Amino acid sequence: MSNLNLNIIKKDGNARATEIILNNKIIKTPSFMPVATRGAIKSTPHMFLNNTDVLLANTYHLHLRPGSDIIKELGGIHKFMNWDKVILTDSGGFQAWSIPTKINDDGVIFKNVYDGSSFEMTPEMSIETQNKLGSDIAMIFDCLIDINDPEEKQLAAINLTRAWGLKSKEKHANRKQSLFGILQGGLHKDLRELSAKYMIEQNYDGYAIGGLAIGETRSERKDIVNFTTKLLPENKPRYVMGLGDLHGIVDLIEEGIDIFDCVWPARLARHGKLVDGNDYINIKNKRYENDPNPISKDCPCFTCKNFSKAYLRHLIHNENTSSWLYLTVHNLIQTEIILDEARRSILESSFNQFKKRYQDE
Repeated sequence: MSNLNLNIIKKDGNARATEIILNNKIIKTPSFMPVATRGAIKSTPHMFLNNTDVLLANTYHLHLRPGSDIIKELGGIHKFMNWDKVILTDSGGFQAWSIPTKINDDGVIFKNVYDGSSFEMTPEMSIETQNKLGSDIAMIFDCLIDINDPEEKQLAAINLTRAWGLKSKEKHANRKQSLFGILQGGLHKDLRELSAKYMIEQNYDGYAIGGLAIGETRSERKDIVNFTTKLLPENKPRYVMGLGDLHGIVDLIEEGIDIFDCVWPARLARHGKLVDGNDYINIKNKRYENDPNPISKDCPCFTCKNFSKAYLRHLIHNENTSSWLYLTVHNLIQTEIILDEARRSILESSFNQFKKRYQDE
């Protein structure tokens, strides 16, 4: 296990501002991880994200291309990406849910999305790949299933994740790399409690609440997270996987979650939907055709400092791929700004006032 330390700087209710310290790097929370799936954020150089503390890369994709051995030979994922801050690698568990697969007790038989061939990923293989990549935080290989799957399937997924977690821990051999466990259990509180018990018994550096942001309502998610966080150690990071909606993120900051990740801000940007404070605009709309103003006059991002809504609307209609960089930069920076505001409100004991901006659907 690594030398990860979490310092709780201030709490406001259940919401908390912390510093996660590992490998002489600091993540100030609440924090959002942009997703650099294959070692890059689609269309956007990560050099634009000056204030970002942590990026997420994906084990499944990097295992297939270019391969963890190549990345290790080239000095590891940080050198390969030219990113000296924190990198977390997802284990491939999400792909086991999102890509056609066959799951057995040993692991998952995947379809290779690049050439159509099949291969098996086991918990040991996932961890070995992440060890070679050299990320700061690795995730155990977990079994993710649909939120509405029946209780017996949820229990089976918990038991499989428990077994795979033990195998992951046994295989984990990178002392500079933290290892996080993952809780499952859908919307069943008794199963969430059981999954938390199993993961805490295995004693990880941090804990992710998985199996959310895949179809449940905001109120269902908030209720489950409120219940689950009370079961987790106070002195270790808490991470909700796959959530990028700002209203949903604020909901869960209130429940004591430290870290979030999602492709959502970048994906929305490529479709023209842009974060504007506590709301969104669609830059494709004709109303912006002659608009000389930036997306947000208060936004410090490269896009808002240099381009008008009219120009950005022109790009997304006529130079689509050129627009993606500018729009993605804006959405990622805006997401970070909002989490920075959340952190500041916790430090100032004013989180309740801050969250009112995000209470309406």
